[in-house]
Amino acid sequence: MDFKNQIELELYFADHFDTILFPVLADLYFRQDDLRRARKVCEIGLKHHENDSAGLFLLAQIEKQEGNLKEAEKLLERVLLVTRDHLSAAEALCEIQTVLGRATNRLLKSWKRVLDLNPKHETAQSFIKKIEGDSEKQKPKAVTKTRVKPKPTVEKEASVPKKPKNNVPPPPAINDLSEPLKVSSRLATFTLVSVLKNQGLFSQALDVLEALEEKGESQEAISLERDTIQTLIERSKKD
Repeated sequence: MDFKNQIELELYFADHFDTILFPVLADLYFRQDDLRRARKVCEIGLKHHENDSAGLFLLAQIEKQEGNLKEAEKLLERVLLVTRDHLSAAEALCEIQTVLGRATNRLLKSWKRVLDLNPKHETAQSFIKKIEGDSEKQKPKAVTKTRVKPKPTVEKEASVPKKPKNNVPPPPAINDLSEPLKVSSRLATFTLVSVLKNQGLFSQALDVLEALEEKGESQEAISLERDTIQTLIERSKKD
């Protein structure tokens, strides 16, 4: 069978709904941006092969393209349960969880999975270093106590106790990451820019602004965000 021949694949699939080759046909539809047919083939195929990682991953891509990010997240998590070394699914999960604004601990866990699969992954390395570095800075330093001989008790006039000073740890330094997050243009929004900016991921935020520019979004809003990010980058360099 010629796997690149769409008609041949369609005829075969019509007679064999239980074929393990269903992701091949679904992927052809997906590449043609025919999401309806791609979804249909995936759903039929997954009824017969519910743990097929290729089918689950492709369905997650379809959900992402259609903006159903929570469904895509669930599917990607299923992919990683079935196939723990699926790097593309691990990376896509990090992207979607960033857009959804998931908790830092959850993002950290996802990026650590990426780093386990690819120890040279620069974005994973930088993100983990940044988050764990910030956590270390916020930990109170241990104070070493020295034993002092007690002095003779001398009666003194009662004095008003002073209020203890609150030792507030300085805010964590914001570090910029250089590796692009590779966010698809369909997911590029000003909300995502804000999320990345707040996490100190300035390079990625600028990349998303470029995608927004290509989509024809407000140039004034893009320029304002870009100026703000540049200012934050300059401040972080001075700290």
